[in-house]
Parts: sequence; C-alpha cells; structure tokens
Amino acid sequence: MPREGDGMSEHLLQEQSLLAGIGASDERAFGEIVRHYFPRLLPFAIKITKNRAVAEDIVQEAFLRLWQHRAEYEKIRFLRAWLFTVVSNLSLTYIKRLAREGKFLQHLRDFAETSRSDVAEQVQYRESGTVIARAVQQLPPQQQQVYRLSRYDGLTIPEIAAQLGLSSNTVKNHLVRALQSVRDHVRKAGLFWL
Repeated sequence: MPREGDGMSEHLLQEQSLLAGIGASDERAFGEIVRHYFPRLLPFAIKITKNRAVAEDIVQEAFLRLWQHRAEYEKIRFLRAWLFTVVSNLSLTYIKRLAREGKFLQHLRDFAETSRSDVAEQVQYRESGTVIARAVQQLPPQQQQVYRLSRYDGLTIPEIAAQLGLSSNTVKNHLVRALQSVRDHVRKAGLFWL
C-alpha cells in the first residue's frame, strides 16, 4: 500500500517537473505530456463528440492551449484534471454549436417550405448570410477574432479572454462593437437581423 502512495506522489512530482519544463518552453517535456495524455484524452473526446476527427482536433487544441499558456503553468495543480476539463469544455462547445446549427438549418428549411412562392424573399434570406460574412470581414482584426470565437465557435466571454490573453472587459467591448457594426452593415444592406 505505501508503494502505491509513493507511486502517486512520484507521478505528481514528475508531472510538476514536466510542467515546469513546459514553463521554460522545453519541447521535450511538452512531447512527453502529449505522448502520455493523448491516448487517454482521445477516447474521452470521442465519447462526447461521437466523431473521431473532431475529437482529435479538440485534443490537439487542448495541448495547444497548454503550450500557449505555458508561462502560467504554476496555476495548474493537477495536469490530468486540467486537460480533461479543457477537452470536456471544448467537446461540449462543439455539441452546443451543432445543436445551434441544427436549429438554424431547420429554421431555414421551415422558411423555404412556407415561402416557396416568394422567390425574392428566399433570395434575400440566402443573401443575408453573405452580407453578414462580408460585415464580419470588414471588422478590425481583434473584433473579427472575438466575433468569430463568440458567434461561430460558441465560446463565452471568459473563454475568449483566456484564449486571446485579454481581459473579459476588453473582450466584451470588442464583441459589443463588432455586433453593432454587423447590425449596421446588415441594416444598410436592407436585410433583417437574425
């Protein structure tokens, strides 16, 4: 029994050592963590997303976030829990986005069925997506990035702040300005706002 406890302590010490290595931008330490956790995280992500390719992307994103935030490695007390939490959050965001897209696609189908006779209305509805995309492309780079992470990836303001290394208030301000610009652009185009 003492050996098991010693093994666990040794494992945690080794993890802390590898995390410290990552904090010092040691790619070897990062590689060891990836080799150890990738085969454990992938089945977990597949179970949630039901899609291997998406699950692989999610696990890679989790490791990318670990590397991007390596300077803050001391905040991570239990690496395993941190990685599984990030993978879980990213997987759930993917599921939420699918649900939202599914509702939007059903809304489009319903709209098309109820107004088949009004071709002009259908064309305008299809064009609204193009107008919104153009409006987003015209935003300043940081507003565009915040808008896409919020509206396309379904991330919350704190998640976006963490990913971009900005304060929540800064993200909120960028998002408010971006939404206003997109709304104005859509209105000027004579379309309705979804």
